[in-house]
Amino acid sequence: MIPVRLSRNAANYLRRETEYLRRRNVAAARGLVDAIKEARLLLQTFPEAGNQAHALQLAGNRVLVVGDYLIEYTSGGTHIDITSIRHGRTALQVPPVDAADPPDAGG
Repeated sequence: MIPVRLSRNAANYLRRETEYLRRRNVAAARGLVDAIKEARLLLQTFPEAGNQAHALQLAGNRVLVVGDYLIEYTSGGTHIDITSIRHGRTALQVPPVDAADPPDAGG
């Protein structure tokens, strides 16, 4: 089985989201934690379970849908890094690209 690691960003999000849910609905908070545990077990066995098409277009990036949440991760062969966890209705944070500055043409 491949080890699955949570980034600091993913762990912090999970803590904040769990606390938010716990204040409103303890069962929902427990359900989120259980779903993330199950997703980690799934990724240990099937590292390519996620979808590449909806992830950032970088080598090895994938997205696994877990209920209302999206788990973004990279698979490096010897381990899996969960880079972020977010609610599916949350917009993906992508660095802005200034259309006025075209890529360097090397000349």
